[in-house]
Amino acid sequence: MICLAAIFFSLDAVSAPKLPIVEILGGNYYMYEVKKGDSLFAISRDYGWDYEQLRKLNPKAVSPLEKGMKIYYPVSEKKDSGNNSDDVETVDIESTPLTHKIKRGETVYSISRMYGIPVERIFQLNAGSRDGIKEGDTLLLNETSADNGDVNFYVIRKGDTLYSVAKRHFTTVAAIMKKNPGISESNFKAGDTIRLPQKGEGVKSVVKKVEEEKLASFSTYKVDKKDTWDTVASKTGVAKEDILEANKGAGEKPKKKSLVTIPNIETDTVEKTIVEEDPREQTVEGIAEIYDDVHDLPSPDSINAIKVVLLLSEPTTRKDLEFSRGFLTGLDRLKNSDIQVNLTVVNGNRTSTDVLTELSDIDPDILFLTTEKGIPSYLSEFAEVSQTPVVNTFDVKNELYSTNPYIIQLLTPSNYFNDEIAAKISGDYGDYNLIMAGAEDDGDLLASALKDSWNKSKVRSVTADNISTLSLRDDERYLIYGYATKKDEVSSLLESVCNIKREHPLAEVVVVGRPSWIVYDEGEMEEKYHEANVLIPSRFFYDKSSSQTRQFENYYRSLFDREPAKSFPMYAAVGYDASTYFIPSLWRAGLDINELGESTSGVQSDFDIYRPGNWTGMLNPVVYLVRFTPYNTIEKIVVK
Repeated sequence: MICLAAIFFSLDAVSAPKLPIVEILGGNYYMYEVKKGDSLFAISRDYGWDYEQLRKLNPKAVSPLEKGMKIYYPVSEKKDSGNNSDDVETVDIESTPLTHKIKRGETVYSISRMYGIPVERIFQLNAGSRDGIKEGDTLLLNETSADNGDVNFYVIRKGDTLYSVAKRHFTTVAAIMKKNPGISESNFKAGDTIRLPQKGEGVKSVVKKVEEEKLASFSTYKVDKKDTWDTVASKTGVAKEDILEANKGAGEKPKKKSLVTIPNIETDTVEKTIVEEDPREQTVEGIAEIYDDVHDLPSPDSINAIKVVLLLSEPTTRKDLEFSRGFLTGLDRLKNSDIQVNLTVVNGNRTSTDVLTELSDIDPDILFLTTEKGIPSYLSEFAEVSQTPVVNTFDVKNELYSTNPYIIQLLTPSNYFNDEIAAKISGDYGDYNLIMAGAEDDGDLLASALKDSWNKSKVRSVTADNISTLSLRDDERYLIYGYATKKDEVSSLLESVCNIKREHPLAEVVVVGRPSWIVYDEGEMEEKYHEANVLIPSRFFYDKSSSQTRQFENYYRSLFDREPAKSFPMYAAVGYDASTYFIPSLWRAGLDINELGESTSGVQSDFDIYRPGNWTGMLNPVVYLVRFTPYNTIEKIVVK
């Protein structure tokens, strides 16, 4: 008998009973009306119900069962995600491919650093990328936006908001902003990529004791002649609403001698884990407050002064001395404004412990670093942990800005510089014949970028000795790129170009020099630059004849009783431009580096600081082509 019952039990449990279902206190229950001869065990066997649970839920159902009595049993429900209706809706990271649209100046290496994906992995997924990539093309970085180590990415969709994305991925607006320091409600737009925090990151939950009503069991009550639902409630001590919920469809008044169901309700004190939401997430004003909190921004009326640190890597060198003097010259110009600055010069030529101790005491709002040999790892960590913007003023090869959101690359990085210049020159002179003049230099990445952007049928190479023997056609145009770097070699090259220009006055000839040529632009060399129609790519342009430059030099002389030291770049001008750009911009922006904006008023450099990615640091992409025209004028052509 036991075996048969067990078999019968399991077979019946396969399908749901065809019984009415009632909802009581948020739970669903099968309702069975007792027939003559029924027993509780037989009912449990017929419907595959657990006998002990059935007996516990219906303690008054003892043999012999009264016909018409109602027996209840809970409906087993499959929970799709383990969350009840009050839980936050969550989804898995979409299994869409992770791609990146290439911008000018980006390389496979810089993109790999930005996304934390190995270079070899990008090469494997993108045939031909090992030989170079082009602006506008799209790289496949991974088959899915998820599964990128500890980082997941998300491409913002139309209609998304910071709040909706945070809720869908079970995180918070603040956590998304921390992962993406460049993101705010105003620039959160479809098509951009963000880094997603881990599921649950930033979510706060607390355990609270709450009183909770639960259904303990059912019993029955036989209605008297004068009973109403109110009297039934009074006699049983159960709320009328709960009795009516258990007896749906019983009518406005209970029928005499009918059996009505009485739910027995208990109140327990239970511990519940409750997710605490930040109410500010649901309003624009609130999200603005969260942004200020994440970026540790003070209220505008509490900013008394900007705390500035000059961290000099080699304080006694001409570079650091001149940069400091130029910086002070810029600050002196601001003395009549309402901007207040607390400046501290820190000796960076000490142990990391000593430097960090001093920086922690100062707690700067911005730090300027003068190293040309890479940003120390301890300083990179300090920037990220303390959220202090660190301006890399001189090192053009450093790419830490691609991973550290608080590094600002002041001078355009080499890869951006070469691609920007090559794109500008090929755009303006692409129909010219390109002549590569001199001993080829494999380390000249600008020359490589230029050749890669040109029609191969219009490119040829000549040695330095053969430049003067070039045969030019009067109806053709020529762009000559000079590999030479030494002053005497440059002078010889230009002399040869000037000679062939005199021999072919109708042929149009333009010379492109290397960036280092800018230091030779005086006296006889400047005359050759004009006659040869020279273009010099540069991150700087110090126009000695401009009124702005003369004004800067007058300020400098009045403070230090000397001329600014000549160098490439002009170190004093770097300091001057940095102070006159960053200090007023930060003051106006309430110390928010995302609001720095654009400046074209530099003595030597212009700035247009931006983030390549929402989670990266910032860089300045502005570079120049300095053109020495045949009319003895100098043009500064801004390229960005």
